[in-house]
Amino acid sequence: MLDTEVQYDLEFFYRFYLKILGETLLYFRNFALYISVWVFSYLVVCCIVYRRYARRLPTRTRGALKTKRVLMVVAHPDDECMFFGPTIFRLCEQGADVHVLCLTNGNYEGKGQIRRSELWDACKELGVPGQNICLIMDTRLRDDPKCQWPVPIVAKLIQHRLESLDIDTLVTFDRGGISSHPNHSAVFYAVAYMFVEKLVPKRCTVYTLDSVNVLRKYIAFLDLPLSFVLSSKRYFLRWTESRRVVRAMKRHKSQMVWFRHLYVMFSRYMVINTLRRISLADIELELEVDD
Repeated sequence: MLDTEVQYDLEFFYRFYLKILGETLLYFRNFALYISVWVFSYLVVCCIVYRRYARRLPTRTRGALKTKRVLMVVAHPDDECMFFGPTIFRLCEQGADVHVLCLTNGNYEGKGQIRRSELWDACKELGVPGQNICLIMDTRLRDDPKCQWPVPIVAKLIQHRLESLDIDTLVTFDRGGISSHPNHSAVFYAVAYMFVEKLVPKRCTVYTLDSVNVLRKYIAFLDLPLSFVLSSKRYFLRWTESRRVVRAMKRHKSQMVWFRHLYVMFSRYMVINTLRRISLADIELELEVDD
């Protein structure tokens, strides 16, 4: 009698185990199917947006800044390719007079002279004339994430370039600095200081490059639909055009360590730039968030 009960209990637990296992496998199968459908649908949307908008000629003017003389303010040599490449390439293609202001020579590893030369080579590849490049050599502005750049000094340097070149559009980093590098963010705070102190020329419009989360940052062309929906000012490059930005980035040979090769392959900033126009009200809101 006891053996019969034990056998019955074992059969019960065996059937119960098979039932749980079957339901678990069914759940994971349905979950995998659900995710696969979403991924496939998103890829289809990416292809549609790319073919319909990014590959067409009107994209060259769609969402454009409509600028004649633009100043790109970056912190280090290679920033112009790593982050602003699509914007610089497209503006040069549209015939805008593009100027680049680089606030350091990138001497963090003692390669300042090499990186200076690489900056000129990279900008030439993007279409920026050599005479339109200005590199600052100031001991107060060191290429160092631990160095706190004096905001008024940076603001004064930017203001001088804006006024001397009669710039109508300024493009630089946002508060996040794309990679959260303190030197990048310092440029934004200098521009914020200029707004507060009313140092921005009245005819000058200011745009910042959107910082995005890590997932969006490293999905390259797959960020196209989100960029199109979430931003009104955007520059997309076709696959063949993005190779030009890649070639420009590779001019920075001293910086092309293994992880930057991965960055070039997967970063959306090599193919997509989304920009946001900012005003004094936006700056005040940003500073309130910091406080």
